[in-house]
Amino acid sequence: MKTIFEALGLVTVIFGLMTHALAGPIGLKYKLAPGQRWVARMLSQSETTFMGKKNVTKTKTIIEYEVTKGPKRGWVSLGARITSQKNEAGESTADRIGLTRIVFRADMHSSGEIRNIRYEGGEQIAGGSKGENLPPEVAAMMQQSANVIAEAWKNAVFWFPEFPEDNLEPGDEFDVTKKMGAGGGLQTQTLTKQVFTLEDVSDGLAYFSVKERSITRMKGVMGGKSDTKSLGKSKATFDLREGMWVDFVTRYRSKVQFGGGSLMGQGTSEVLNVIKYEMEKR
Repeated sequence: MKTIFEALGLVTVIFGLMTHALAGPIGLKYKLAPGQRWVARMLSQSETTFMGKKNVTKTKTIIEYEVTKGPKRGWVSLGARITSQKNEAGESTADRIGLTRIVFRADMHSSGEIRNIRYEGGEQIAGGSKGENLPPEVAAMMQQSANVIAEAWKNAVFWFPEFPEDNLEPGDEFDVTKKMGAGGGLQTQTLTKQVFTLEDVSDGLAYFSVKERSITRMKGVMGGKSDTKSLGKSKATFDLREGMWVDFVTRYRSKVQFGGGSLMGQGTSEVLNVIKYEMEKR
């Protein structure tokens, strides 16, 4: 009987090795198709320490995506709207600042390359929450505010990392570098580098660990400025059958150095951020 169990155990090990070998390298691509609808739940927690005081904020943001035909083969067009954003008290912050009225649009390749990011709906904010006619100078100020809000959120909405052309095996890495910027009253420039490592492939899911490093420089119209350096570690799961991330969890620490003219004064602030995306097809 012992011999039988030993033989069965050996067969199981061999079968497992064969299955892994037959799986071979994997190719990563997004399988978005016209007519699909996706929902992202973005859960974020930020812990800020400044001048010995600690402040913790939590938010839950819902982003809805609609996939339509793209400009050419291999591409789709994405329309995205932030339909809800609430803090830990259940208060809706997105409605208050008009974020739910903005529609984001972009073209996306199956590799994850994003082009032609744009947004609309800011003119509704400039027109007033009830559609009343506002003085031109007030409407212009609200329009600028809407643009700043949209610029700040567009990269969080189209957050999908771009994949390499080569197939991957467990242990392989690929890099994603992003340069982001925004103008207006608050000028920001951000450079982020992520290093993805494929840890495992099992049951149609690819598991990644991610190391991230970024620097952000911000400058205000009144001469205020700040530099932010961040280091992060993430883990992510990609569904190879659906061609979409199941979840993506980032945990990173930042040090913010405030310069002269900043509303925060001069000094250093430390921030711990945890952001989790969860994707679901409707």
